[in-house]
Amino acid sequence: MAFSDLRPRHRRPFQLPGPWPACVKDLLPQGGAWLQAGDTGEGLLALPGPALASTWDGQAWITQLGEQVLELPPWAALESVLGQEPGPWLGAASFELACDEAALTRKPLVAGTLGQHWMAVPEALWVQGDLAELWSWTDLPPDPAHWGVREPSSSAPSASPLSLEAAWSEGQHRAAVERIRACILDGGFYVANLCVPFEGEFPGDPVDLALTAFLRALPPFGALLDLGGPTLLSLSMERLLSRRGQRLWSQPIKGSVPLTGDPGLDRTHAEALRADPKERAEHTMILDLVRNDLGKVAQAGSVAVTRPMALERYPTVQHLVSTVEAEARPGLGLAELLRAILPGGSVTGAPKHAVCSHLARTEAGPRGFYCGAVGWILPGGDLDLALPIRTAQIQGNRLTYWTGGGITRLSDPAREWAELHLKTLALTGP
Repeated sequence: MAFSDLRPRHRRPFQLPGPWPACVKDLLPQGGAWLQAGDTGEGLLALPGPALASTWDGQAWITQLGEQVLELPPWAALESVLGQEPGPWLGAASFELACDEAALTRKPLVAGTLGQHWMAVPEALWVQGDLAELWSWTDLPPDPAHWGVREPSSSAPSASPLSLEAAWSEGQHRAAVERIRACILDGGFYVANLCVPFEGEFPGDPVDLALTAFLRALPPFGALLDLGGPTLLSLSMERLLSRRGQRLWSQPIKGSVPLTGDPGLDRTHAEALRADPKERAEHTMILDLVRNDLGKVAQAGSVAVTRPMALERYPTVQHLVSTVEAEARPGLGLAELLRAILPGGSVTGAPKHAVCSHLARTEAGPRGFYCGAVGWILPGGDLDLALPIRTAQIQGNRLTYWTGGGITRLSDPAREWAELHLKTLALTGP
């Protein structure tokens, strides 16, 4: 996540009140956001401006900019407000809203469910190592008075490790995997990404949880967002979609093995991952789906896989990652682009329509912001959106953290169950 691409109009040096990132607790504005790039060490705290939100009323998505109702579909409403503020819009969109925009089947929602929340950012605090700057996108330089001491949280710090329980038993998960394998063998689809929520009580401060999780997992797309009710904590490693001018690219992840810290064992795991027929087949099918999605909005002949099945390592896990690039068609707008790409191929399956219909009948509940999109969008249309995998949603004292994995005809249910728990370690620790 290259924060330099945000192109602030004004910059000024800033003296942090203490070591980074611990001083985030003193600085994060009420209603603001914290982005943390584990690969570069950069952090960004965003001062909140006007907010756009879409809420399900039981029959349709109602989108508002503040108190103003926008009589547009959600993606079109988002595109319509981009130029109203000079700086970036930072936020997230849910899996279910993305399904509706793409005319895909999804789980029923209760009225009042939030589908997207984006806030305009007039000022931000950027930090990397010992360097800190205040950034502004307005006509005025940034005001240090906006970065005073944060109000203490009313939540008590959590004294015990976070404990999460899967919403399903291993037997229920095995049965769901076998149903997907049967559909694949019957020719219904090729690969499906089956996801399971893990839930637990969380009476603590989300900032404390983010501080621990960001340092443990080092996610390239770490995000802590106040969504005007729920709080979103994402530890994502996966770039869903980036745009710079006419250049588009996506970096789907498929294939995971543990990272143990033992160099010999980790090399063995990595070699086995690269050679595994199931993992390679799953990755190839998702790669083809992402190429097809980009092809809907790209100039003819411009879609290319520029970095196939590269191995990337994180503190607890190793992944296979590919890079797909394309040149956007002239005149391509934000709404059309998002409608083509979301929801992401690596968290649905191939073909999307058949898989989403099956998952809507199979999974334990709506995914919410998990597997939707999180990141920033600039007024001119440039953007950097992560796929919010490894993502927790906190509502009151309840935390829900989803994980998932791709199921093919070669999937072993026991191995898939173990992979779900491996992916919780980024949040809970060993």
